[in-house]
Amino acid sequence: MNREDFKKLLKTAKITKKEFAKIANVPYGTVNNWGLNRDGNILPVPGWVEPFMKYYLQAKKLEYIEREICLKMREANKYKTLYK
Repeated sequence: MNREDFKKLLKTAKITKKEFAKIANVPYGTVNNWGLNRDGNILPVPGWVEPFMKYYLQAKKLEYIEREICLKMREANKYKTLYK
């Protein structure tokens, strides 16, 4: 994964590099340097980042689904008690 791919994943996840650094427990300076040229060498984005982001995005979707289901269940229970 290159720097641009990483940026696209962050945009998809709607998080910043700073937020990613905090979530992944990686120093922000390290995250910010991924994909940059240092002394003729490009500092690669680590291989674990892509699957980490995949699971992060899945977790966010599941949290959304859980929140929506719980909301609907509360609404249903509210109406159930009203019409007993």
